Amino acid sequence: MSRRDKGERKISTDSDVGFGSNPFSSLDGSGLAEALPESTKEVKVTVKIEEQSLGNGERLEIRREKSGRGGKTVTTIRGIPAGLGKNKRDRLLKRLKNSLGTGGTWSGQDMELQGDRRAEIMEWMRAMGFRPVLAGG
Repeated sequence: MSRRDKGERKISTDSDVGFGSNPFSSLDGSGLAEALPESTKEVKVTVKIEEQSLGNGERLEIRREKSGRGGKTVTTIRGIPAGLGKNKRDRLLKRLKNSLGTGGTWSGQDMELQGDRRAEIMEWMRAMGFRPVLAGG
């Protein structure tokens, strides 16, 4: 038995609404803003005066990495002077993690922070007295 034998009929796919019609055209948009405001991401960094000279113009490489991390993005900072000492390095990482609201750790001499936070880290490190550069692709 075919479908037609059961009493079913075809549904017409012809429509008076053309392809690409706007389903919201009948809605009233009076009183609404013309466009959404652009979201500009400004980084405001506050650094204590004694910590501004922490970097002494040292060059840092800031890069985004994904390889070997299961597809997760990590921002690495390479070139932090070993002469800072463990206390200052840990305090620097803690303040950076708190201000960015992200996790992070030390991997040898490199600092690793979760996510792609290169722009924020650049401003942060520049305010600390370092000379950060974007490295990699």
